[in-house]
Amino acid sequence: MPPTPTTTVAATPAPSPAATAGPPAQPAPAGEQFGVNVNRLFNDGAYTQAQIDGQLHALRETGATLARSDALWEAAEPSPPVDGVHQYRWAFDDEIAGALAAQGLRWLPIIDYSAPWAQSIPGQDHSPPRAPGDYAAYAAAVAARYGPGGVFWREHPTLASEPVQTFEIWNEPDNGQFWTPRPDAGRYADLYLQARNAITTVDPTARVIVGGLTMPTTFLPAMLEARPQLKGHIDGVAIHPYGSPTVVLAKVRADRDALTSLGLGTVPLYVTEFGWTTRPAGALNYVPAGLRPAYITRTLAALGHLDCGIAASLLYTWVTPERDRNDSQDWYGIHPASGGSTPDSAAFTAGLREATEPAASLPLCPGG
Repeated sequence: MPPTPTTTVAATPAPSPAATAGPPAQPAPAGEQFGVNVNRLFNDGAYTQAQIDGQLHALRETGATLARSDALWEAAEPSPPVDGVHQYRWAFDDEIAGALAAQGLRWLPIIDYSAPWAQSIPGQDHSPPRAPGDYAAYAAAVAARYGPGGVFWREHPTLASEPVQTFEIWNEPDNGQFWTPRPDAGRYADLYLQARNAITTVDPTARVIVGGLTMPTTFLPAMLEARPQLKGHIDGVAIHPYGSPTVVLAKVRADRDALTSLGLGTVPLYVTEFGWTTRPAGALNYVPAGLRPAYITRTLAALGHLDCGIAASLLYTWVTPERDRNDSQDWYGIHPASGGSTPDSAAFTAGLREATEPAASLPLCPGG
């Protein structure tokens, strides 16, 4: 078994977010990318390499090109820096980058959450880091390893390069479940600015996006009120518009309206999560199994032809273990863990095909 790859990086003081907003925002990418979340495939630690490869091959066969999964800080840096020097262990992140690239899929990493030694609330990995600079240092290290010309690609010359182009900063920072004990728009804005500055220092072409928001119409105004220097320095905003197909589209339109009203009309939206669970009945985002395929196709097709400045749309999620009938998180997956096909995965393929077909005209975003 080869040794675990490690990187040692000297810490450098992060600039104060109040002192600099960093480089201007990147222009919106051309076209829209489509894909799916694959977080459970890697985070659960329950799949063999052959199973992971089989799942990702099946995903690529649908026509998807993008896969979102966590770049877990706790896995890469389990111990604090010593004398200002960070040491990163890359086995977990390397597995994701390599497995996706082998199937021609591009990774959209979520830089999350707080490493055990960095937690502002001990024992709570969803609490923000005590020092945003440590988080930003990890974000920069991820960019240096997996971005264009990164160390990982140089270490694996026979692997087709699929460099990371977009980095998502945290997941649902406006949700108390993921930003403990409660959301804090100003504190998150500081984290975003420091991480973006660190990443773009390593890769000036990178797009650094606000982590998937559940309530962007209220959280984004709060972020800009707390840190006005954000304006003109946001590369994209990720959103999680869960609900029926009609609700998903209504939320996307409302989010675009909110950005426009803030003077951010050209900032692209990234729909990094939407989806439905099929158990138990009555759970949040539950739909009967027989209805979910139509929801998948209809929503994907609409997101592909909605004039709302969407840069990417990713379903949640590709595979889940389907073990606990009372745990809704185990039933969001659309592809069976054992392989094969389902009406859901067939609907996903059909939805991607419809989403990428040329359209004579696009439905207008504000006001639909």
